[in-house]
Amino acid sequence: MKRKFFQLSTVLIVVVLISALFLIGGKGKKEAPEVVVPEEAVMRVGSQKERAEALAKQYAGVTVTILTEGIAAGPPMAFAKQFEEATGVKVKVIPSPYTETMSRPLVEHEAGTGAIDIYRIVPDWVPDFAVAGVIQSIDDLVKKYMTEEDLADIEPGRLLATMYYEGEIWGMLMDGDIFILYYRADIFEDPEAMKQFKAKYGYELAPPKNWEQYNQIGQFITDFTGGKVYGGAGVRAPGQAYFWFNQLFKGAGGMHFDPETMKPLINGEIGRQTMQQLVKELEFGPPGMVNWGITELWSGFVDGKVAMHFAWPPGGRFAEAASGLANYPTWLPPTKIAGKIKYALLPGPFKGEGPPGAGMMGNGFWVLSSDSRNREATFAFMMWMNSAEMALKTSLYANSLMDPYRLSQFEAPEYQAAWPNASLYLETLREAGKYALVPTKMLGGTEIDEIIDVAVTSVMGGMPIQAALDEAVKKMEAVVNRLGRDRVKATYKDLTKMQEEIHS
Repeated sequence: MKRKFFQLSTVLIVVVLISALFLIGGKGKKEAPEVVVPEEAVMRVGSQKERAEALAKQYAGVTVTILTEGIAAGPPMAFAKQFEEATGVKVKVIPSPYTETMSRPLVEHEAGTGAIDIYRIVPDWVPDFAVAGVIQSIDDLVKKYMTEEDLADIEPGRLLATMYYEGEIWGMLMDGDIFILYYRADIFEDPEAMKQFKAKYGYELAPPKNWEQYNQIGQFITDFTGGKVYGGAGVRAPGQAYFWFNQLFKGAGGMHFDPETMKPLINGEIGRQTMQQLVKELEFGPPGMVNWGITELWSGFVDGKVAMHFAWPPGGRFAEAASGLANYPTWLPPTKIAGKIKYALLPGPFKGEGPPGAGMMGNGFWVLSSDSRNREATFAFMMWMNSAEMALKTSLYANSLMDPYRLSQFEAPEYQAAWPNASLYLETLREAGKYALVPTKMLGGTEIDEIIDVAVTSVMGGMPIQAALDEAVKKMEAVVNRLGRDRVKATYKDLTKMQEEIHS
């Protein structure tokens, strides 16, 4: 109860602050402090990394501060010294709980401290933070210091789903977070398991094509292993459970709103099917899964207790640490499944045939605080960390939460050879980008995600599915009415347009 109370308290703070800043600030986009750039302009020559270093050198002695989720602090802390030695710009990293990365930017902005330059956030939060004046567009800086080639190396689905909002670039992608399926190939390819499965269900034991198959496979593995390995698992605890709802809901073609009327639609047939699926997985999942967060999910997988799950990519690298990757996360048990896993795209439909489910984009997005007093120096560090060279380094830093998002990363021989199945891992992650689902990146999206999260955890606690969804719809209606139906509608149309462009 304490954990849930903390989550709801955080949401309340966010709702109050966003609403207040929205009403006070109108459009909410705050002008960034003026910074005088030396006449020796940075030429757009050399690699992105070299240009970032040249820009940063003009601000030697400045300190850039970043607020990030604690378990994502590894790479910026690991490479801060290298950046300082190359440029003279210091980097201070503040690790924080996930929920604080949502609330603290609003608190800092309201107080006008200017203490934080970079926030690591979820892309969903961009519209709310932008309208509240908490963050600023970096579109002008990207056009000034980056080239078309720099951006062309970023996988298109991830680029559109994260960096763009209303036609402008609002942050720098640092992490190619996307959902794919991770499964125990040693169990799926076990001759006896394959024989028994086909005899029971009439088709081959292989990655599922729909969620009905996922359930059948999951239950079979739990039974086949006598509960020593559970067929599947997922996140159901407060805070990030909405990602799992959104993956199934949007992957099956669900829309949060009617784009013309902005009537919430999550309490319809696809919403009910989504909730039913989330509940169904508890039947073949590990005991206590209703309280599992991402740490518990990854722990259960690398410990060999879960045969199949879908989540963000780090779990795939963590599971292979024994195959040669260093700096294994201290917050996970030692992996027991190195060399035993494979990867696949997620199912889309609940039953029958259909295209694969698009991966749900997640975290790993750096944005520039509107109150930063070191705008260009801050951008230089963001640009440096986003460069092809540093992206490869950070994605191979084993306890990193930064996953590949650049085409050059997917194709890098060093990454391809990182473990025996690394090429399949990279191929699957790259393919998933073609089906990328745009997060709830719309005005009010922060609240909508939290409303869905509460609905999921309420159902996990025993609340009837329809009642939970109907209650969520009422809350979503209230958000739309409070923020202004036309304004919310415009941002939702921007989201759907972006989604169509990715899938075209």
